[in-house]
Amino acid sequence: YKYDGSLQCNIARAKSLKVMAKQLAGIPILAQEKRHDGLMHITVCGSPTGKANVYKINKEDLEKAQAVDFKVWSFK
Repeated sequence: YKYDGSLQCNIARAKSLKVMAKQLAGIPILAQEKRHDGLMHITVCGSPTGKANVYKINKEDLEKAQAVDFKVWSFK
């Protein structure tokens, strides 16, 4: 996963699943969805929303994804 860059009060637009998936070039994407991390976030314009683009990939491609700053989803 990687946070989509969205900020409260629409100060920054979220990167779509499709646009962000381009960063995973060469890695087969098995599934994708937008999720909220479930954490509490301060409610103030300009703060992160906690929304992320989450991609399901094969385990053997994990290091490639991490090399471009994706992380393993560890939230519920």
